[in-house]
Amino acid sequence: MNKKSIKLKNKQVKSDNFWIVSFFLMFLLLFLGMGVGGVYYSYSKFSRNINLVSDGVKTEARITGYEESWSKDSDGNGSTRMYSPVITYYDSSNHSYTLHADYSSSSREWSNDVTVYFDKKDPSRAIRGGFWHLWFWPFIILCLSMIPLGIGLFILNYYIRSLLKTENRLY
Repeated sequence: MNKKSIKLKNKQVKSDNFWIVSFFLMFLLLFLGMGVGGVYYSYSKFSRNINLVSDGVKTEARITGYEESWSKDSDGNGSTRMYSPVITYYDSSNHSYTLHADYSSSSREWSNDVTVYFDKKDPSRAIRGGFWHLWFWPFIILCLSMIPLGIGLFILNYYIRSLLKTENRLY
């Protein structure tokens, strides 16, 4: 091989390495971002729920209506009607407040009586009580966000080790 063909081949390898490293870093940031975002969301939900359950006021409330929305079916051909409960509760001075649930389902609730926790200082800050709403979903999101976070950390560890091995071979 002559010098020109060797230089051309080295240029092509460097160009290929640039794209490989670029895609690698893009996927690494994507996985880490999804994982960290899920952990942050779960932590903020857990801390908010713990504060309202431990320091807030527990009261009984009623589902007074539903907000309807439509959700596309997984096959993309149809849609399903979804219902989000609108909950009314009262503070100690008998002032009413409305809580719009942050979830929806394809059926209406079978009971109109629910538990609500609200902040003593700001009664408009409230959450719906119950194991599923307070603890289960934030825990599931936390567990699912550990998957991309673990993959991202594994990739980052692999990348750092491969860089260190390459650096050690150069010296």
